[in-house]
Amino acid sequence: MSHPRNLGARHHASKMTTAKVRQARKSYATGRWTIAGLAVKYGISSPSMSAILKHQSWKHVT
Repeated sequence: MSHPRNLGARHHASKMTTAKVRQARKSYATGRWTIAGLAVKYGISSPSMSAILKHQSWKHVT
């Protein structure tokens, strides 16, 4: 039997939500925010924010 994956906000340690991911990507696209600035704003590491913005993580969020 397979188990559903706890993707995104369903993961117990997630600091981000689907809405936050969409907003971060939208903010970054304006060119007014840096990866580091968004990482601080959302309370996550710069590498984590970079992965979100490059669609390497949170791939299920469009």
